[in-house]
Amino acid sequence: MKYLKQFNKLLIDVDYSKSTVQKFSDFLTLTTYSMANAFYRSDKIEEKYLNVAKNYNKAQHDKFSEMFITVIDALETMQDFLGSVFSTNDMGSSYKGQFFTPYHVSKMMAEISTTDLEDKIKNKKVLTLSEPCSGSGGMIIAFAQTMREKGYNYQNKLFVEAIDIDDMCFKMTYIQLALLGIPARVIKGNTLSMDFQEVLYTPMFFINGWDSRLDEFLAEKKGTEEIGEETTIVKGEIEPVTNHTEGVITIDRAKIQLSLFEL
Repeated sequence: MKYLKQFNKLLIDVDYSKSTVQKFSDFLTLTTYSMANAFYRSDKIEEKYLNVAKNYNKAQHDKFSEMFITVIDALETMQDFLGSVFSTNDMGSSYKGQFFTPYHVSKMMAEISTTDLEDKIKNKKVLTLSEPCSGSGGMIIAFAQTMREKGYNYQNKLFVEAIDIDDMCFKMTYIQLALLGIPARVIKGNTLSMDFQEVLYTPMFFINGWDSRLDEFLAEKKGTEEIGEETTIVKGEIEPVTNHTEGVITIDRAKIQLSLFEL
């Protein structure tokens, strides 16, 4: 609660001439692309950052920096912090179906889904989780927290694919998973229509060498795996993926597992 109040005050103070939604959206854009820029070399990322940055002066940018520090401090305790900011400021859209699951409910669902985690994880090199409507990433964070509580290092064992059609949700998910060290591919687009526009990999994907680890994982499974009557899982026909220095990647097509937890 302390950090939420602190963040919301900074959000109000940063610029009284702009709406709360606009300032929060701009904060997400500045934070997402400044974090991603450390791992991508892309004019597109820099352009996205500068298009927003030019609308604020130095003092206002200092406020954004304070907001970012507040998020880091808040996530010392695993939680859906940005989701709380989004909800408490009533930024959701019922038209889009934006009703975020309370974190304690997400945590309960994660605990139910991992009751036999040891049996399912002991013979697997990679545990995958697919979230087709990520919101702010709360379900993913709850799952990672539950793994940690059960004695498993999610940074070395878990790979996540998170998708959301909403731009702010895409960025909230990326920021929180990046700060929590969750290896993930975060995608902006429509899971149902397979219409995707943008993808960013979190820093831990690069730090822990997940590119080669996923290649090995998928080679062992011969590229595909059927999960009951669900859809087929593949690494993702996302083009191009071979050169991660190209920055924001346009996705032409992808086959994506639609179940929430694939264990």
